[in-house]
Amino acid sequence: MRFCPHCGAPLMAGARFCVECGRQLSEAAAPAAGAAASDKRKAADASDSSGLRLTNAFIAVFFGITIAGLGAAAYILLRTPTVVQTASSEAPTGASSPTAGTLPPGHPKIQLPTEARTFIDQLAQDARNKPNDISTWNKLGAVSMRAALFDPSYYDRAAQAYAHVLKLDPNNLDALRGIGDVYYDRNKYDEAIAAYEHYLKQKPKDPEVLTDLGTMYLYTGNADQAIVQYKKAIALKPDFYQAYYNMGVAYGEQGDKANAAIVLTKAISLAPDDAMRKQAVQAFTKITGMPPKTATQIASSLKSGSPRAGAGADASAQTFKGAMEAMVRNLPVAGNKVASIEWPSKYRAKVMMSNFPMDAMPPFARDKFLSDLKTGIANTKETHKVTAKVEVDIVDQASGRVMQTVTE
Repeated sequence: MRFCPHCGAPLMAGARFCVECGRQLSEAAAPAAGAAASDKRKAADASDSSGLRLTNAFIAVFFGITIAGLGAAAYILLRTPTVVQTASSEAPTGASSPTAGTLPPGHPKIQLPTEARTFIDQLAQDARNKPNDISTWNKLGAVSMRAALFDPSYYDRAAQAYAHVLKLDPNNLDALRGIGDVYYDRNKYDEAIAAYEHYLKQKPKDPEVLTDLGTMYLYTGNADQAIVQYKKAIALKPDFYQAYYNMGVAYGEQGDKANAAIVLTKAISLAPDDAMRKQAVQAFTKITGMPPKTATQIASSLKSGSPRAGAGADASAQTFKGAMEAMVRNLPVAGNKVASIEWPSKYRAKVMMSNFPMDAMPPFARDKFLSDLKTGIANTKETHKVTAKVEVDIVDQASGRVMQTVTE
């Protein structure tokens, strides 16, 4: 057997691409007899008590990818949070359902190899023989999820495996994440939300699951709650392109072009490759109606952290103010009570509240509002590299009385 010269992964005979790193091979993989000595690194033997070798079986599951090419590998090898494409008046355009389990449009169908089916059947039998072995059942769920990318009927097997684990251990993180992903890919939004929220009770600081949860809320039409989840993800991972991008789409769903522009330009500045950058620019143009050049200029300023003097510096300040206003208007407890926001100075805001009697609020509700506000200010300062003290006055619009001042 040959091994990939780039990452050392085992190669199947005739492979033109490595299924582990996706790199094209200089020539088709040949039998082991012709392999050079430097290519003879052995793959780890991950055998379990049944004698099944997971490393070889995993390669078998993805054998079709080596034949079909690099495009499929990019979509299939690892599941990543779906990036919503663009916004519309009802559901995100081009993404009426999540697409984490699909191939690129027009890609030829890939068949699940017989060897892979045999392996999964053996693993399922092994799981049935060990009904209390959580590791084996989770393994069956994970392998079935990958197989479902070739044959959707395996989604049911994955769901059954994860459900079996959750009967044994209702708080098992792997099973909660796994069954949430099954529901995500099968467009069962409410079920996915329930699974992800249960997962996050145990592991609240997982930005990828927070982003997946936000996307599920977005697909159920709850853009407000989607934005809340994306903000949590960004607070944990400030350079998370997908959370910024999807949040921009969510603002677009609300018709909030100003905040969509702010968030999408940040996504453009964080895009890890040209394809994602182009995607964010297209969304910016579609949602805001502004030309692509505007998006790239603002994003370039954000990325460099050194906007030009004069008009450029003013634009940067406006961006911070816009982000602050968006954050305040999307606070869970009080966002819909914001009548207007005034800026007496560059880093001091007066938030005019309508019918929001803080003194009469239950302590837990008032504390949550103030805590969320302080966290939001801190996150916005970090995102926009603001080091100055920021003060926010919460003002009763009817009387003009300052009910609370929050400083961060």
